[in-house]
Amino acid sequence: MGKEPRKSPLDSPGRLAEALHLTAPRHSFALVFAAIVVTVIYQLSVPDTELTRLIGVVLQGFVALVALRAAGAHVRMLRGSIIVVVLLVLIATAGTVFPSEATRIAVRIVTLFLIAVTPVAVLAGVVRELREDKRVTVQTVYCGLCIYMLLGTGFAVLFGVIEDVGGTPFFAGRADGTPSDFLYFSLATLTTTGYGDFTAGTEVGRAMAVTEALIGQMYLVTVLAVIVSNVRRQNPL
Repeated sequence: MGKEPRKSPLDSPGRLAEALHLTAPRHSFALVFAAIVVTVIYQLSVPDTELTRLIGVVLQGFVALVALRAAGAHVRMLRGSIIVVVLLVLIATAGTVFPSEATRIAVRIVTLFLIAVTPVAVLAGVVRELREDKRVTVQTVYCGLCIYMLLGTGFAVLFGVIEDVGGTPFFAGRADGTPSDFLYFSLATLTTTGYGDFTAGTEVGRAMAVTEALIGQMYLVTVLAVIVSNVRRQNPL
């Protein structure tokens, strides 16, 4: 009997790329990274109102769509994704028009879902690039940075969900946190900056904060470090 063909580490993620129908031309992930940065700056700088939360959902949906386009999703996949994003935005809009504790949680969950979907598209795009180009490029670095930033925004929304579901303030010695507070705390935790002006006040909150800090540091010293050390530009001098 002949030996079974050796499986590549990209085989399983490669199936993900096939499931997303990544058959269209690829685009730069620099735009995805820029869209994430703009979204983060917006969320850190605006006051906490129902309208600003809705705009945040719209921005997260835009980031997800841009990520799919950069990965080379087929036009049918993009059209279907646009419909899903529009439906999610409508759900968030309903929460804005009829504000309540339940609708606020629903808006957070919608945002968390959009943030969680984006790394899937980014990861699929990385796999496709490695399969087609056979090397690590600057685009791979952008993908790694996108996932790192999405970790911060994802944990920020998760902290808000923990507060809403738990019914007690997430931060010690403070009133209910705002999306800006959660994102600020999340990014400070992810980068282990530790300013100390915000601290998690519940057992679940502390556990998630420590988890984020560990993931952030391990990601930097493993994934991003390996990517950067192996990067080769498309047109080396």
